[in-house]
Amino acid sequence: MRVSLGMSLALSLPAPSEPAASEALAIRLRRETADAHAQLENQLQLLGRVSDRQWFVCVLEGFLGFHMVWERAIRERPELRAFLEPRSRLPHLRRDLIALGRTTAELEALPHCFAAADLAADPAEALGSIYVMEGSTLGGQVIHRALKDTGWLPRGGLTYFQPYGSRTGQMWRSYQAFAEQTTSASRQDAVCAGANRTFALLQEWLAA
Repeated sequence: MRVSLGMSLALSLPAPSEPAASEALAIRLRRETADAHAQLENQLQLLGRVSDRQWFVCVLEGFLGFHMVWERAIRERPELRAFLEPRSRLPHLRRDLIALGRTTAELEALPHCFAAADLAADPAEALGSIYVMEGSTLGGQVIHRALKDTGWLPRGGLTYFQPYGSRTGQMWRSYQAFAEQTTSASRQDAVCAGANRTFALLQEWLAA
């Protein structure tokens, strides 16, 4: 991951009177993060390694180290705290890793991705960072299905990849609506930058 830069705290969520974005934010985010998204997918190769239990343990440990810092930083932004709360992935990561044989002490000793805190320094960039993590639940459904026939999968599967179950589509649409409603046209660039910085940081962190 390329370590993200802390950004200005001066700009907050836009006032309701600001003009609507000229292009749907969801369309811009998908287009402008496509390369970074593909690079991370190619790096992790989760669908190509569904039989490799240890690989999934390592990947989940990496995500835990990221989320432990990232979620705390996002919660410190009052305009995003309530939105993130029901979407926390930390309980799923801890549950999955313990089901795969890790102990609580081992989880507490894992390295933290301290650079993830910078992703929440600017509210619009933080919203772009949330885009990455919420979007991962869509691909997670595919991974969830691919893992079903593996012999090593713990009872109940790996819930990190499908944290919302049948509500995945609903939760994704609610993120899109929230992002559109709280982002002015002038802040779309920052949202996209935050998403790309998140992809870059995840690449670097998970490679390590």
